[in-house]
Amino acid sequence: MTGQIYKKIKSKIKNYIFIKRNFSEYDKFQWKSAEEIERIRTQKLKNIVKKAVDFVPFYKNLDLKIDFENFSLDELKKFPVINKQVIKENFKDFCSIKFNGKASHTSGSTGTPFEFKVPYESDAIEKITSNRAWGMGKDYTYKSGDSIIVLRTYSPKEGELLYKISGDYWYLSPFHINESNLALYLSVIEKSKAKIIRGYASSIYIFTLLLKQKNIKIPQIKTIVTSSETLLPAYRSAIEEYWGLPVLDWYGQNERTVTVQQCWAGNYHNNDDYGIVELSDKNEIIATSLNNYVMPFIRYNTGDKAIPLDGKAPICPCGRHLSIPFKGIEGRSDDILIKDDGTAIPTANFSTAMKNFSDLRQFQIIQDKDRSITLKVVLDNDSSQYVNLIASEVYRRLGNIKLNIEKVPQIGRDMKTGKIKVTIQKGELV
Repeated sequence: MTGQIYKKIKSKIKNYIFIKRNFSEYDKFQWKSAEEIERIRTQKLKNIVKKAVDFVPFYKNLDLKIDFENFSLDELKKFPVINKQVIKENFKDFCSIKFNGKASHTSGSTGTPFEFKVPYESDAIEKITSNRAWGMGKDYTYKSGDSIIVLRTYSPKEGELLYKISGDYWYLSPFHINESNLALYLSVIEKSKAKIIRGYASSIYIFTLLLKQKNIKIPQIKTIVTSSETLLPAYRSAIEEYWGLPVLDWYGQNERTVTVQQCWAGNYHNNDDYGIVELSDKNEIIATSLNNYVMPFIRYNTGDKAIPLDGKAPICPCGRHLSIPFKGIEGRSDDILIKDDGTAIPTANFSTAMKNFSDLRQFQIIQDKDRSITLKVVLDNDSSQYVNLIASEVYRRLGNIKLNIEKVPQIGRDMKTGKIKVTIQKGELV
């Protein structure tokens, strides 16, 4: 136990030193010219590729014939696209024989946890990149050390406080956002003096509805950041309308391959010193980490889907030259529903239709193996006529499918991750 505590303290000290030494450089990166960003990104990719083909058996055995003399981003195309299954089946071969790191894993929200390795400085890089991203609001620039209200992750046990303070983070339980706890939540927010609130999209949405119901405004909040869940159109509209602020949506993964953050102008900026984003022909996000030389993730299919740009990436009025790889996040590739005729449609298509029902606070779609649908709904108007209108929209989108609409007081969160999953698919994805 003493050894573990020592390791944690040592790791925190190293991360603190890394952040102090590198934060200024990372912060300035976002304001560099597009040409300079491209140069740095290409050099970082070259370094990762060199370490991969020299010291990682999986890549070394592919004999990719990388042209290091005339290296460009095009060399990336020589690598095969990989995914979780490929890495699981070849775990040892993906680990560098020269560089050591620490073990990490995903939450396991889509199945069993996925284990991998990251460099020791990975936490520090994550912190720096996050800090930079949270400063993308318009009327307030986040500075390292500023307090942040966090409506995610924290899951108190019975009898524990509904909030927790950890450094600059003031955590509020996403499991207990209700009228009886509102006074406590407001008190914690006021004491924190935080100007940023970040959390699951569903958490901030539910909190917003509660504030609206009680006609309570919190003017100290200047920036709202959502992450880890798909930001549904209805969530964004409700949050932005009530707070009078743009929602800055953040995209990343536990694998730490790429991170993409919205700025106040609404564009999704890739952190080009962190990772490279490609889109497959199915609009799946293919990610390459520029920092993980311990277990390189090169052209890794994240399983997440993006909404592609309509044409050329715009010049962003926020002034940043970080690349804009897509227009938005659609969700995971397994967030789909199967129509009665076997056609697959993305949940985003369904969510857009549900946006039209103003008295529909939340919903969750569960599709069983026989393709039948259970639609759980939280309603302000639970009249039979209103429920029938919702049913009609479901049939219009999914065809003559067996449907059960279940009225519930709230949608439950996953106890492991704290997230609310909009779609639960129990059948075969055909």
